[in-house]
Amino acid sequence: MNNLKKSLQNALESNDLEAVVSLAKEQRRALSILVRIAYDKETLAGWRAIKAVGLAAKALIKTDYEFLRDMVRKLLWSLSDESGGIGWSAPELIGEIVSADVRRFSDVVPLIAGVYDIEEDVFRPGVLYALLKVAEEAPELVKPYNDIILRALGDKNPLTRFYAIELVKSLKSVLDNDDLEKIRGLFKNLEQDRSEVWVYTDNGFMGVEIREAFKKIDLITS
Repeated sequence: MNNLKKSLQNALESNDLEAVVSLAKEQRRALSILVRIAYDKETLAGWRAIKAVGLAAKALIKTDYEFLRDMVRKLLWSLSDESGGIGWSAPELIGEIVSADVRRFSDVVPLIAGVYDIEEDVFRPGVLYALLKVAEEAPELVKPYNDIILRALGDKNPLTRFYAIELVKSLKSVLDNDDLEKIRGLFKNLEQDRSEVWVYTDNGFMGVEIREAFKKIDLITS
């Protein structure tokens, strides 16, 4: 186990996610180690572990669907009071796994959305991130949760607002006129929002001002 953990950590530090996926395909317990590493979202290794879980899920979905579904179940459990722990990155990890085959995991989407309303609002950015991962594959599965997007656009946490903006971009093909009208009203508050968030990209963390993310939504500003 120690050798496997060290190999995973080395691969994550060098951003070699292909090597991480190869290890996960060879030894399924690698995914459990990745989940633990992923809980520290303030590190590059933590975010790379989140991304690696998604890539591994795509590689395993055809042969290990039940294994992945059990992972989702455990991650959802980690968000409950009964679990005795806190699944800090559970929403992001669930979103990555579900995005491997959103149709087969479609029943999980309402459960992701439901996390937005639990007492620990620290999970809200992760919920929006997870819904974004789903929307990138099947926007129609996320459209029923427009109320969450509307609330998230005005959330006190700028990271939640950022992911809500990104989610609107992914949903533009399924938004109707009523949706757009409500969103336009909320976006007026974001035009001059100078709050900065740090988000993970392929190479590292990048600082983004909310107002800059807002400017890129042609559908809303046109």
